[in-house]
Amino acid sequence: MPPHSSPTIRFDRRKYGAELMVDACAISDIPDFITGPARPHRLAFYEIALITAGEGLLELDGVELPVAPRRALLTEPGETRRWRLAPDSREPLDGMLVFFEADFFNAFFGDTRFLENLPLVAAGADRRSLAPAPRAFDELVDVAGSMRDELRAVREDSSHALRAQAYRLIVSLQRQGGDLAAPPADAGRVLARRFTALVEERFALGESVTRYAERLNATPRHLNQCVQASSGRTASETIHARQMLEARRLLLHTDLGVGVIAERLNFSDASYFVRFFRRHAGTTPRAFRLRQG
Repeated sequence: MPPHSSPTIRFDRRKYGAELMVDACAISDIPDFITGPARPHRLAFYEIALITAGEGLLELDGVELPVAPRRALLTEPGETRRWRLAPDSREPLDGMLVFFEADFFNAFFGDTRFLENLPLVAAGADRRSLAPAPRAFDELVDVAGSMRDELRAVREDSSHALRAQAYRLIVSLQRQGGDLAAPPADAGRVLARRFTALVEERFALGESVTRYAERLNATPRHLNQCVQASSGRTASETIHARQMLEARRLLLHTDLGVGVIAERLNFSDASYFVRFFRRHAGTTPRAFRLRQG
């Protein structure tokens, strides 16, 4: 399926007011949850689905994963997916969902590829449908439920509590998966990973997508298609996300002025940096720093 043939669902960081890169809810909480067989779509974030009712299949880039009670499924950004529920299923699909962006973990651990390198995340789609033991599954549902409760009354330290719970969820799922190993990546994913690594080296230089493509011996269009198919983000969005991550770190963990930060990130002037930050964070650098203490 061509990279742009399916709609992409993006994460709403401001859903609860304060910027958060994680969410949790029950499937029954979402009236328009996409389950119809004619609705292939893509996510720009990770999703863990803990199925408690309903049966059928979930297609991930052509790989069919079983959907059944006490089944756990992990979807990665950029995968074209489609729910195909059994028409004779006695119950409608239900369960708990946990969503998060890669930066929710990567920014905290100071490793821009922390999540990508976890065996469960790096495994092929066919290895990301798990059938935990009943007690282990119930514990996963309890963790997801605790995350939903936390989000119903968000506090200043909620991001830390949610990150700890989400990390516990990932580690528990990984243990259920046994000895996971990543399959050989196709050429498009290899190019996308090379691009991500290059962005990590050069994000502060202000280089264009065209310049990155030249360094990777690819056309800008092909590079963008591969990056978007792999992550759900365009190449430009990937560069901007890395610049924003660094901007947040500098604002939170240094006393550098906005002008100095703008210069470090190779913005032509401070006002341009302020506009860039406001567009992506919904607030100014100064207001962000003050709000975060």
